[in-house]
Amino acid sequence: MLPRVHRVKKGGKVYRWHRPTRTKLPDDIPESHPDFIAAWAAADAIKGKPQPADPNGTIAAAITMMLGSAHVRAFSAVYKHEVRREADAIRKEYGTAPAAGLREHHITADLAKLEPRRANARLKVWRLICKTAKDRTLMKSDPSAGIRKISIKTDGYAAWSADDVEKFRDRWAIGTVQRACFELVFWTAARTVDAVAIGRQHVGRDGLLVFKQSKTGGRAHVPWTSPLPDYAKGWDRERKAVREAVAALAGDMTFLQTETGRARSIKGLGNVINDAARDAGLENRTAHGLRKARLTMIAECGGSAHAIMAWGGHKTLAEAQRYTQAAEMKRLVLGTEQEQNEVNRPMAAVNRT
Repeated sequence: MLPRVHRVKKGGKVYRWHRPTRTKLPDDIPESHPDFIAAWAAADAIKGKPQPADPNGTIAAAITMMLGSAHVRAFSAVYKHEVRREADAIRKEYGTAPAAGLREHHITADLAKLEPRRANARLKVWRLICKTAKDRTLMKSDPSAGIRKISIKTDGYAAWSADDVEKFRDRWAIGTVQRACFELVFWTAARTVDAVAIGRQHVGRDGLLVFKQSKTGGRAHVPWTSPLPDYAKGWDRERKAVREAVAALAGDMTFLQTETGRARSIKGLGNVINDAARDAGLENRTAHGLRKARLTMIAECGGSAHAIMAWGGHKTLAEAQRYTQAAEMKRLVLGTEQEQNEVNRPMAAVNRT
């Protein structure tokens, strides 16, 4: 494989860029094809050459300043990738325009071309660009200040149900890559950005798997070989299956290394789980839905908000309490298991007579 190629698999197709220069490479031919090699060589030839400076006062100049700011450099790796993606799109289409001439209607026209979720992501980057341009005196006022994001009514990623989990496990046996990826994400409740980096080095002598969340900076504490908390006493068999599932893939630095010994890409891991779920007959089931399923299980098995916060790596209780509140609403309707047994016992006695 050629070096310095960024590959992203989406919808069964692989999209490729030259990583240092962010040059788009051909998608519809193999990397061994002469045309692909020629395109890669042309992009690689300019690697290391000084790039021409953005013309003073342009939107491109503001973008360069924004990406190099301490504020943006402090973002998580995932968010920086999203910001750069939108910034590159803006630079390509509007980079040569003067920042001082940017107006609100220019930004709203750009957002109107995008679907709502993407438009909101683009608006965040426009705001970063405008703030930087205003701070650096490239513009007198912020034209993005009065633009509101689009309201999207959604419950977010759907949590996997017990039936979903059973169907997936029936389709993908332990020993397959799909099962290993699924089990690690489901057990740890890790986001894909963190799951691709988790390895033996994160397991302490006490048997706890501890890793820092890239998104929030909070630390997740997951029982790997340590005693299970009371609410998870019935999960020991599942945990053994997790360790067995990842054993075949585990390398020196990550539990989910590829056949070539490299860490999996963030999108690659998500695609493995998404594609495998569809193959098992499950639609709209994602890696993040596995995180929600695990945290929901903790709440429904009696785990406190602090327990969810510890396992899920939340920095504040607010998000964790959403799971416990939902579980409590369910208990108020269904009652505890003991209460259900008390209700059913008289009916069982009637049926025996």
